[in-house]
Amino acid sequence: VLPDVLMTMRQKIESLTLFDSDMIRLAQMGTGGGSAVGGGSDPMSGYYDEEDARESKEQLRRSFQQSISAAVLVSLAHKRYERRRLAAMEIEKVVRSLVQQGELDRVRAILLLLSDDYVRSTSEDARKGGVVALAASAIGLKKADETSPELSECRDLILASVVHACQDHSQRVRYYATESLFNVVKVLPSLAVQHFFILFEILRSLYADVDLDVRSGAELLDKKLKEVIVGAINAGQFTADACVPLFARFVYMKNKPTKRLTLTWLQEFVEKLVGAPILEFLHLFLGGVFAMVADPNQSIRDLALTFLQSVLPKLLENNEDFEDGSTTMVDFDKILQSLVTTMEHPDPFVRKVAMFWMTRIVYFHIGDPTQADDEVIAEKNVGEADSAIRPAATQSLTAASISVRNSLPHVLPGILLSIGDTFHGRHGTSSKGAILPDQTTHALAEQTNAALQDAVRRDGASYVSHLDGFIVALHEELDTGVAGRYPPAVDRRPYRLDVKSDGSGIESTGWFRASSGTYEDRDDATMMSRLCALEWVIVLYDYVVPDSLKAEYACEFIPPIIHQLVYEPPEMIVFKSFEVLAKITVPVKGEKEAGDSSPGKVDAEVNGEANVISPDFDPMSDTSAAFALDVLDSSQSNFKSRNRQVFSCLVHLHSQNHHLLSKLSTVIEFMCTLQPPEFVFVSFALELDRYVMRRVERRNGTIASAGFNERKIRRENAAFARDLEFVSSFVQQMNNVLLNSAETLQLRDLLKNCIGLSEKGSRSERKARLFHILIHAFAHNLVATLSLCLWGGAYLTASTFLHQIDPFDV
Repeated sequence: VLPDVLMTMRQKIESLTLFDSDMIRLAQMGTGGGSAVGGGSDPMSGYYDEEDARESKEQLRRSFQQSISAAVLVSLAHKRYERRRLAAMEIEKVVRSLVQQGELDRVRAILLLLSDDYVRSTSEDARKGGVVALAASAIGLKKADETSPELSECRDLILASVVHACQDHSQRVRYYATESLFNVVKVLPSLAVQHFFILFEILRSLYADVDLDVRSGAELLDKKLKEVIVGAINAGQFTADACVPLFARFVYMKNKPTKRLTLTWLQEFVEKLVGAPILEFLHLFLGGVFAMVADPNQSIRDLALTFLQSVLPKLLENNEDFEDGSTTMVDFDKILQSLVTTMEHPDPFVRKVAMFWMTRIVYFHIGDPTQADDEVIAEKNVGEADSAIRPAATQSLTAASISVRNSLPHVLPGILLSIGDTFHGRHGTSSKGAILPDQTTHALAEQTNAALQDAVRRDGASYVSHLDGFIVALHEELDTGVAGRYPPAVDRRPYRLDVKSDGSGIESTGWFRASSGTYEDRDDATMMSRLCALEWVIVLYDYVVPDSLKAEYACEFIPPIIHQLVYEPPEMIVFKSFEVLAKITVPVKGEKEAGDSSPGKVDAEVNGEANVISPDFDPMSDTSAAFALDVLDSSQSNFKSRNRQVFSCLVHLHSQNHHLLSKLSTVIEFMCTLQPPEFVFVSFALELDRYVMRRVERRNGTIASAGFNERKIRRENAAFARDLEFVSSFVQQMNNVLLNSAETLQLRDLLKNCIGLSEKGSRSERKARLFHILIHAFAHNLVATLSLCLWGGAYLTASTFLHQIDPFDV
């Protein structure tokens, strides 16, 4: 199955009809041409056509015998090679003389009879002599008049006959046919350019031949064909674009000779074509080349690495080829997408090579030109590639830099995949390691990540249009829990022990077993990738997201970040998550806070005394909460969130996952270090109250709709009791943090005797209001209520509460 990047070349691949049409036309010529096309169904007309063909053939035979002596014809099918060679030389002389006389029709007669009576003969020696004679005829046609219409037909006839002989069942005939095809390509290069697709298909079959001599001849033919095609492309007689669909199809095939042949052609195009036009289509076969890096065959692995090593420096050139639309335009976006796809490969070395490519491309094209090389990449470990990766200190962005910058949302998933990959190297792979630095994949991913974040910090406004891509990439990482993640692709060993290093033996793709330590590696990789994603949330919030979109941006990430707690991640991830939430939920300067209330309105609800409140006043309203939180000074108020969405999500999460309540106290303590503890406790109190109110409304509605269904009513009452028990447990955790944690010392000082002392002033009123809000939430737990009343000096309330307790509940 071809990868998605090949879909862009669908039209070119579907329009590749040259091979089929040429083969049909050449086959018709090889058999004497002239089948009836679109003729009627009259059997007599078919009979007369056959009669005409026989008569025409007899005339050609007589013409052939008049041109060439009988001794030459006999020698052409002789058992000895020397006799056949001399006969072919005689035919060459005859053809050359006929060409000089301009009698190409007689040359065509010779070629047709050689094709029918020798190349398609039942005698093996005759077939050998036929292909040798055809090559000699091609040499004789070398100086023919190019303007003659019959010359093209003669050349096509030679090619069709030799190609037919290349598929002969005899190994020796195939060898002589390969040798003849080499000579035809050598003396008639324009014919090779015209029918390149036919020649490549035949070359592919000869390259995989069972006979060693045939394969050796195919290598010589391959070199000559490369020389001809490269020269034609550089001279403007052929285009590299025409070869791309062919290579894009063959590079993904599993046949080893085909892969080896395709790699050698790609290497030739990269090294010898002027302007490197193949780079424009590099993304079409880059995935297949990376897959060959993990091939069981050593020669294919070496060829793939050599190709990658030669192509990478050409992508790191700051020249005008990337600027002019009329010349090569490298699509870095699709190249980087292909690299990200490769980073999911099961072979760790393939992932490291892909990460190495991404590091070089990103650092060169968008890296800080003022930053020293040794601060980004350890120069001593990179090797010879260092000289080609230093970013040019240009003031204006190049087209290549803009292309790389536009593809950064696609680069981010690759970094998140590789940031936890600790693969370093593989023993016994000196040829592989020669192109890579002595670093782990994790180190390379960190370098790329640092370069990307520096680029975003330098020019954040340029990435606003790509913000949706960044958000999608981060959501894919944050929405995937540990239980739903695939295990990391670790170094794997073949399941069958009789597989040899050269790829021979019993081996099948996918017969692997993971090495030990898979799940431990998965946890480490998850932690590093998750920390990287959380850091990116802050970087985008600070440098890319406009002020008008910061609130909406925060709402995008609050649910997935909170939902991570379900999988009980390590404390490092938990702390980093709440650090991110505290950062993105605090409104920036000038941003209007949600739920902001006027102090004058709040003061109007108070009847002059701190402890005297109107009967219809709701202490759990947003207005009351804003009044109570005014007890904070201005420096602390700047750390309040714009809304309570984080606290609402936490309450909902713990209501669905009661096993998380045991770690709730740690979460609250850490939240109090990031935001004022007064704001944290008031927010939790208000959200718990809203949770209970919604639950009561749902219970009443369910009971009303149940009618006389006692079973449904009992089930709803049991669920309601469990939810109230959850609220009680939640309040108990809050009470433990309030009374025992060092992070809530400031809150304890505010609440201490705030009710018992009869002080006057707005600050005392706000302390009392803070107490009233907390006592409403703490009332769901007996111990928490008494503890808060005793600490706040509300002894009368505590006494009243104790007297109202049913003895049976104690």
